[in-house]
Amino acid sequence: MNALRRAAFVLAVLLGLICYGLDLASAPAAASQTAAPLTKPLVYVSDFVIDVVPPQSGVQQPEDDPRKLASHLVELMSTRLVVALQKAGYSATRMHAGDARPDSGVQIRGLFAEVDNENHWRRAVIRSATDSGKIEALVAVANLSKPEQALYEIAPLPGNEDKPGAVITLSPYVPLTKFDLSKDADENVFKAIAPRVVNDLTDLLNRNPAAVTE
Repeated sequence: MNALRRAAFVLAVLLGLICYGLDLASAPAAASQTAAPLTKPLVYVSDFVIDVVPPQSGVQQPEDDPRKLASHLVELMSTRLVVALQKAGYSATRMHAGDARPDSGVQIRGLFAEVDNENHWRRAVIRSATDSGKIEALVAVANLSKPEQALYEIAPLPGNEDKPGAVITLSPYVPLTKFDLSKDADENVFKAIAPRVVNDLTDLLNRNPAAVTE
């Protein structure tokens, strides 16, 4: 009987050690699966570039000024991005043309562009207050602690120059995300685009937190 009791005791101790060992082995794995909380940087939203052909004096009424549509598209893109960023927990603010470039943080910038019949990228141009047609919003994320890189260059083609609708060459060094829309897109279109831009930024930070912060 004593022998049986000793055997049962030894077996219980061994089982306890085995179970304890398994718990220790599994603890680091469980800890490694707990991701560090994401530190969200301050985000600046720059006004997107778009070209416009101003009306000739006396030819069009003020309400037909194409500059109003161009400004409306730029305003919708910027405001919806700021709202989506703040909703996702980021501190976000507008950065207008001419504002001093901050030394740190993240910048979301871009341009409206279109592709011509010869498959050339061009800066999108608004010619009337009711313009329509397919364009694309090209979006880039920049680290403000790094030197600024141009999104595009004026293409070296005969007769091409820096004017509304110029043919451009997109930079191979700046990743650009493209979103289809039209020149007469309404607010709902930008409400759909903005969260996708924010999700891409969050995904980038989760995969490589230093990508836009150092």
